Amino acid sequence: MKLRLLILLISIATFSTSGYAGSLPGSLHIEAKKMLLLHQSNQVEFTGTVLLRRDDFELRCNKLIAHYRAGQQQLEKAEAFGEIRMHQGQTHGKADRAVLDQAKELLTLIGNASIEQNGSRIEGETITHNINQKQTMVSPVDGGRTRMLLESDEPQSGSPDSGTNP
Repeated sequence: MKLRLLILLISIATFSTSGYAGSLPGSLHIEAKKMLLLHQSNQVEFTGTVLLRRDDFELRCNKLIAHYRAGQQQLEKAEAFGEIRMHQGQTHGKADRAVLDQAKELLTLIGNASIEQNGSRIEGETITHNINQKQTMVSPVDGGRTRMLLESDEPQSGSPDSGTNP
């Protein structure tokens, strides 16, 4: 069975390799109702129906804060807040908050986090993906449980697609 739930996580993480601006393939494009450049703190804050795009990856949220290195156009950290929806191909994700820490190579979805692809899904309070180690940890809310649903590639016996009669 093909299970590629982490494609979305890896795609989010790789958007940082070309900086946060540009017009070449793989460059990052961000639209919002308002943008505030905070030069002293090396941040750019986007608010109001934020849309981030890179190639076929899209992230929508209410607010996005990009932290960059002084004098460079290199992303250090990005934080997304409020009604986060991510989409790439057949993969969809959602959370209340997301944080990309470029230095630690960690992407964390926080609060009602889930990633779904072709009917298969992982859910938890927090989903943390270590980009370098290609390892993902799903954590529940205190006292809760995590969930994984895997859809089979094979039709169920007796179903119209199975080729057998009930």
